[in-house]
Amino acid sequence: MKALNNLFDRVLRIHPEDNVPSDVAANFKHNVIANTIDLMFFFFSDSLWSINTIMPVFAATLTDSPFLVGLIPAVVNAGWFIPQLFMSGRISKMPKVLPFSKKMGFLERLPYMFLPLLTLLIGKIENQSVYWLLLLIMIWRGIGGGMSGLPWQEINARVIPITHRARFFGISRVFAQLTGVLGSLLSIYLLGKYPYPQNYAIGFVVAVVTLWISFAAYAQNREPEIELPADTQDENEKPKGQTWSLMKQILKADGNFRRYLTSRSLAFLGNMATAFLAVYAIDRFKLGDAQAAVFTALILVSGIFGYILWGSLGDRIGPQKVVILSFVTWGLGLLVAIFSQSLWVYYAVFAAFGLYSAGLNLGDTMLVMELGEERLRPTYLGMARTLTGAFLLLAPILSGWLVQRYSYLVMFTVSLGFVILATILMATVKDRPRRRA
Repeated sequence: MKALNNLFDRVLRIHPEDNVPSDVAANFKHNVIANTIDLMFFFFSDSLWSINTIMPVFAATLTDSPFLVGLIPAVVNAGWFIPQLFMSGRISKMPKVLPFSKKMGFLERLPYMFLPLLTLLIGKIENQSVYWLLLLIMIWRGIGGGMSGLPWQEINARVIPITHRARFFGISRVFAQLTGVLGSLLSIYLLGKYPYPQNYAIGFVVAVVTLWISFAAYAQNREPEIELPADTQDENEKPKGQTWSLMKQILKADGNFRRYLTSRSLAFLGNMATAFLAVYAIDRFKLGDAQAAVFTALILVSGIFGYILWGSLGDRIGPQKVVILSFVTWGLGLLVAIFSQSLWVYYAVFAAFGLYSAGLNLGDTMLVMELGEERLRPTYLGMARTLTGAFLLLAPILSGWLVQRYSYLVMFTVSLGFVILATILMATVKDRPRRRA
């Protein structure tokens, strides 16, 4: 807490020339600390069941199918994106979003509680049956995350002014990544110390406890009550088709937003390799399951440097350039995956993925908030997440087919091609101008 206070005074203090509304400025420090603590415990929890390393390796103990392994992160990511479009109309009419956001956050966390129980079934029923139960939990996990994702983003946009977003996202995630590293170190110990499946069960129990601590911190947000436009109608009086009509108008009139949607869709296809990074390495270099936690630590450590880098640059160069540089970093990581001949070289793939993830999380979160008018922000957020989410489900189908029909290296190469296309198109997207440093 002392470190957070000192850092706030040095880096995040609001100055009069920033023109931040008084109700946002008054609670800014409190909200920064509450949201940072929320992220710290969420990242700690997430490191113990990482969707990019731990969960695919856990799924690979239950099935030999590359497609089914790749489906685990795909349904979680797609579930987070797809529901948001259908909530944008409701969110945009809420003077206060936090009460609704807490309900959705509770729904998001419920499926995690079944993971420790799932491990008790291993050895008692067929592994294939355990896998299908795992998939159902992951689908619930993804949809729950999608239901909570839009209100969570809207809360961040309301309590963090645009002048400070890059620094806040960067700094808060540095603290979060540090706790995530601690979680991954604990995971390394648990996976190596205890026999399967007890090692996974213990890690899942710890993750459940810390996940609810993050929820308690998030609930402490002090949200300003916004003034809705005078013509805003009551939700029950508003014609059902009006939201869809607005979305059609935005897609027709906003070419910049269309280019963004296309680029992000291609980038999701370029992410098809992420589900197999750890699985491929463990198979290629004959490693144990505990190595998946080492990969998680590498991603988190490199992400710390990534958030420092992107957070310091974001408020100056803008989120669009951060996203482009992140795509380039991931492209380089895929090149390493294709040509590496040793584990030590392959470690660079996870380092690149950590830098890329940090830049994309920070840059894309900011970019979507800036593509449209402030009053249309929930609609833009919902469209940006849902209209691209289908590609997250297409990616594992394509990647699984490529691995089964050809090889991991062919799949990595196709993934690289999509990343290159996404980078070229993202270069044509425009964000809001920044003050020169």
